[in-house]
Amino acid sequence: MEIPIQFRLLLFWKSIFNEQHNPPQIKISKEGKGVKSIIFFLPEKKEDAKIAHYLIKADEPLSGYTIGYVCNEKSKPYYPNSINVKFISYKDNDLNYFGVIKSEALVDQVKSIQYEALVDLNTKFCAPTSMLAYELDIPLKIGFNSLIADKLYTITLEHKHNTFLEYNFQLIERLLGLEL
Repeated sequence: MEIPIQFRLLLFWKSIFNEQHNPPQIKISKEGKGVKSIIFFLPEKKEDAKIAHYLIKADEPLSGYTIGYVCNEKSKPYYPNSINVKFISYKDNDLNYFGVIKSEALVDQVKSIQYEALVDLNTKFCAPTSMLAYELDIPLKIGFNSLIADKLYTITLEHKHNTFLEYNFQLIERLLGLEL
């Protein structure tokens, strides 16, 4: 996964000067109850959106769960509309030179709900959602492996091009304790 140098420098700068608290240790067991609030970062490409649709089920949201979605405004048509889910989208003019979200109102909108889990479904690097994952104070963060994944996520998944993404999505479902 290719990560631009300006983003790596920004992440390094933020990690030096921002007090990033240590995330709480999490325990995953069969006796766990799972999470009840999840925010998904959705892929921008149409091909990836088709596969991500398997997991997100925006047209049939899970009852009893608080679900939120974040994606680029351009990729929103790839996902079904539903009045039962919180859909937050950003536009290209909401991004700064580093490709991260500069709109505090947008970031505050994401932070307005205390999510228990974050799932980044981008298999390729996405600067806006990567920095958002870094800045959000959520105990369980799941994303795909990259050079900077250890700074962003509590659990990283290996994406091999010769395996099906559905397997990774089933693993995410089990980690979150989702009852589908």
